Amino acid sequence: MRNHVFEQTEKYRDLAAAHAEDLRKYAQLGYNTAHDQLSSLLSKFVLSEVFVLKLMLISFGVLIGTAFSDFFKKHRGFVVFAFVASVALFVYKTIQLVDSWADDDADF
Repeated sequence: MRNHVFEQTEKYRDLAAAHAEDLRKYAQLGYNTAHDQLSSLLSKFVLSEVFVLKLMLISFGVLIGTAFSDFFKKHRGFVVFAFVASVALFVYKTIQLVDSWADDDADF
């Protein structure tokens, strides 16, 4: 009786291991596909668009830092404007690139 339980347990363990391997393969395939698509999209960015992205990230960091610094509390309006403007520009440029990429390659 006890031997039968151990045999069933081993069967279930082997089945779970096979399914886990399949899941790993699918996850790796999904990651590779997403990585290739994002790399292709980001390679189309020009220097000005990278500048907008960096401005967005820096202004977001400064915006978080305004909670701790008296200097930036005085200039919070400017930081919020810079962040919102850079986000809007980045989203606009990204939408343009995705649209042009979708026209060039129908897979996206």
